[in-house]
Amino acid sequence: MARSNLGIQEMKAYNMDRALKHYMIAISSGDSKSLDMIQKLYKYCRVSKDDYTKALRLYQEYLGEIKSVQRDKAAAFSDEYRYY
Repeated sequence: MARSNLGIQEMKAYNMDRALKHYMIAISSGDSKSLDMIQKLYKYCRVSKDDYTKALRLYQEYLGEIKSVQRDKAAAFSDEYRYY
């Protein structure tokens, strides 16, 4: 969450490259809100398609790393336990 907040601060200062770096680090730790921010930046032509694609890959890698049978069972039991 801290990296996401740093990304927001850098965006406010119009430092898009630094904001993107902070968001990418947050995404690699599983922060889906940072992925949403990069999606919005892509929508408004502030980041490239390659950057957005890289962000999606990082998030998919994170989900692959944390995937387990126990988490899948918990997610099936209640939406409160969804991790994806």
